[in-house]
Amino acid sequence: MVSEKDFPYIGKNLMGNRFNAAFPPNEQRYGTAYGGYPNNARQVLFYDFAVQGYDVEFKYDGDVYHLLYEPDHCALCDEQYTEEIESFPNPMDLIKNLRIKGHRLIEIVDDLEDVEPE
Repeated sequence: MVSEKDFPYIGKNLMGNRFNAAFPPNEQRYGTAYGGYPNNARQVLFYDFAVQGYDVEFKYDGDVYHLLYEPDHCALCDEQYTEEIESFPNPMDLIKNLRIKGHRLIEIVDDLEDVEPE
């Protein structure tokens, strides 16, 4: 995990805990199994990656992808996290705009497999 950065989409609840205000969790609707999200993929991308600053690995349509979090940008990377393939100014821009096999990541988030913070 990289040190915390306060991007505009990061909010704080009454307890002072950070959360993704652009895609907030909803424990009343989804429970607590995935931190208030309907599945693991959404929890890892919207919270672990976008708020906590963890790198992420996932599979889509048989291929493995790696997302790098740095304090000043985020990127789709090679498997060693050494070569940046495409970069974005922040995690939410990456989630909303990264195209994988012709689809935006935000559109296929529920189809991702083996989504894990690194």
